[in-house]
Amino acid sequence: MKVVKDILFPFVLVIYLISVTGFIGSKEKVQKVTALKIRIIDSTDNQFIKSNEVRRMLEQKKFNPFGKPACEVNLRDIEQSLRSRQIISKADAFITEPGVVHVEIRQKTPFLRIFNKQGQGYYLDSKGSIIPLSYNFGPYVIVASGNITEPFRIGQTQNIFDARHDSLSRANKTIYEVYRLAEYIAGDDFWQAQIEQIYVNSRYEFELIPRVGPHIIELGPAENLAEKFDNLKLLYINGLNNIGWNQYEKISLKYKNQVVCTKTQ
Repeated sequence: MKVVKDILFPFVLVIYLISVTGFIGSKEKVQKVTALKIRIIDSTDNQFIKSNEVRRMLEQKKFNPFGKPACEVNLRDIEQSLRSRQIISKADAFITEPGVVHVEIRQKTPFLRIFNKQGQGYYLDSKGSIIPLSYNFGPYVIVASGNITEPFRIGQTQNIFDARHDSLSRANKTIYEVYRLAEYIAGDDFWQAQIEQIYVNSRYEFELIPRVGPHIIELGPAENLAEKFDNLKLLYINGLNNIGWNQYEKISLKYKNQVVCTKTQ
């Protein structure tokens, strides 16, 4: 008899656990959502969006989870709606306990700030995604201004490369040249530390404002960048380090294999 009990007990225990688990699972599915927990993963580095803003966004949408049974909450719709926002790069929604929906968000990280010809401002991240300006947060990144125009609507475009840009006028392609130039600067620790601002003049040529020294750098067109910056670095290391950084008001890299300096008056 003891042998029979020893055999039946594990079997009965398994059946019991399955029944209890199924009951709890069913209860969780019909449990109505009463709480929404939002976590901004990178809130220390970027502060473009706050938890209360995310909450308001979800409460105003048709897929507001509050009051719905857990089984009727469309987590995929919540994620897709949040990802459609210009500032959000990643959004995950999940339910881990009865009545509670969790939302985790990661923001886009800017590396360039744009002030265009029309006086509009926005950021770009390293992939070309547009990030709106924030009144609460101003990251310290390279700034580009001047004669910059775009072939897209800033507030309605996710990424500058969403617009066709293979056959644009010289004016409309400046934003792509600015991006390429800023990408080159950001990819080099020396230039990222030295270059503070990019300016596009009326001829659609580029001028750079450094952090150290009173000079303006005339880059010319955004082409042959490696050659131009290598020549400038040689001037900095072999020239300005020896004679001083206040000797010139203008350094021109526009001419092939030449660096032309204009002395300070």
